[in-house]
Amino acid sequence: DIIATDGDVKAILKDDEQVLFTGYISTNFSWTITQRGKQALEITIEDIGSRLLGKSFIKNGRHLFNCKADEAILQICNVANIVVSDKNYPLNHKITKLVDSSVTCKELLEKLVYELGYVYYFDELGHLRLFEINCSNFADLPILDKDDLYVVGGKAISLNKKIRSYKSARVSFKQLGTASNYLVYRNTTGQSETYPYCNFNLEGNHYFDGVEFYTLQQWIENQIDTFGNSPLIEACNASSESSIVGSNEIISISNITVDFVAQSGSISCNITKAGGPYLQIEAHNSSQLPYYITKMDAYADIIFVKDLNILRTADVIEGDESSDNLISEELEFVHSRALAQEHANRLCQYHRYANSQYTFYSKRDLDLGSIVKVIDNAFSNLNVNVLLVAKTYTDESAIIKYSAVGISQFDLNASVHSQSINKGQSDFMGQKGPAGEDALILQVISSFGTVFRMSEPFETTLRVQVLKGGNDITDSFSDSDFRWYRTSSDSHSDALWNSKQQSKGTKELVITQNDVTEKSTFFCELIKET
Repeated sequence: DIIATDGDVKAILKDDEQVLFTGYISTNFSWTITQRGKQALEITIEDIGSRLLGKSFIKNGRHLFNCKADEAILQICNVANIVVSDKNYPLNHKITKLVDSSVTCKELLEKLVYELGYVYYFDELGHLRLFEINCSNFADLPILDKDDLYVVGGKAISLNKKIRSYKSARVSFKQLGTASNYLVYRNTTGQSETYPYCNFNLEGNHYFDGVEFYTLQQWIENQIDTFGNSPLIEACNASSESSIVGSNEIISISNITVDFVAQSGSISCNITKAGGPYLQIEAHNSSQLPYYITKMDAYADIIFVKDLNILRTADVIEGDESSDNLISEELEFVHSRALAQEHANRLCQYHRYANSQYTFYSKRDLDLGSIVKVIDNAFSNLNVNVLLVAKTYTDESAIIKYSAVGISQFDLNASVHSQSINKGQSDFMGQKGPAGEDALILQVISSFGTVFRMSEPFETTLRVQVLKGGNDITDSFSDSDFRWYRTSSDSHSDALWNSKQQSKGTKELVITQNDVTEKSTFFCELIKET
């Protein structure tokens, strides 16, 4: 039946009626006809996650996690068709992360539980369980001594120890803030003293997507070619009156409201969220006559980055700053100091005190994740606390082989050095910076449209324009102040293209179909400010 079955084969390993393991038969197994038929079929059973967690979390677009950690875990497992055990402790920690369609369920789950100090595993029923790496209680530990340890293959205990270990940890996290009904988009095309927001003409039966103007036929063709996706406009601090966000990154918008004014009621405007910090614009003049649009603003509830925080464990040796002794990590889900401090201390203490690996044998059946005291009072006088991480047993012997790591008691509340970096606020050393309307705005203008079919030859010139307070200041920059780069699903090809173009400082760039691989997007970066 196994050999003849296509696709996944679920398997349950039992000892009489006791379930020992639930999973899927490995896609690689061997089958051999022997004279007596002994061990004719040799198979390996993989755990549930090996087969199911490789799925993409979402097929396209973006998804925002802004919830309790256990709610996020449940969402991820539902997508992967994995059952979450009801024996887990509730994880009420608040987590926030924006993810796109390139991320798998496994990548999300591993990173999320790791930042909170857990690892996941699958129990005998194949349900997802969480184990906390929190070795803070060493009272009344089980003891394995010479009466419990057995000699197998001439060895009772084997030790493998790493001499070099990390001595300190540095963890960075972004602290987030929220704001309601915040101005995230303001069209300033053709503004004037009479109409300070915008003042541009939309021809009859034309569309505007925030970047380009289209006839009705062009709009229909563009919607078909791009599967109904208009250009994505990134939300920004569009208000000159508020410094709550400054130039800091906005990571998510919701509850969009539009403030729109036009000369005629025949012009409609729809601004919607497009995932994460992006929005899409569709303005349409349904009449035959041209009319002016004089205001196109969008307000939204936002989540934004307030500042970057760096925590450094305080037990670093003076003058010992070498990278070999320092482990650094950037948290993606965690945005609170308390959780980041726990992670930094857990990371540092685990690497400093859990670098010894032990193997020993005993008939006592102990749970994985248990901390036990191993005492060799027969030969080596070894006396250590270990965390059990794996065990192997067979039906041929009652002796169990254990794998463990040496462990010391953790102090997750140990003091840390803290540094906060805020690059986005307008106040510096107690003095206000320039008003919001003087912010630099860089835009790229394409001479021949913005969407092209790969199958058709094309050529277009990308031209940079830099605005400050509504004034064009492009001429105040030299060509070397700009850098062009490309992104697509082929990161290797992008790296090659970008390496050729990085040194190509120019305000104008000609691209053709030879510059495109799969779905490509081109950007220009201003690397020098006035």
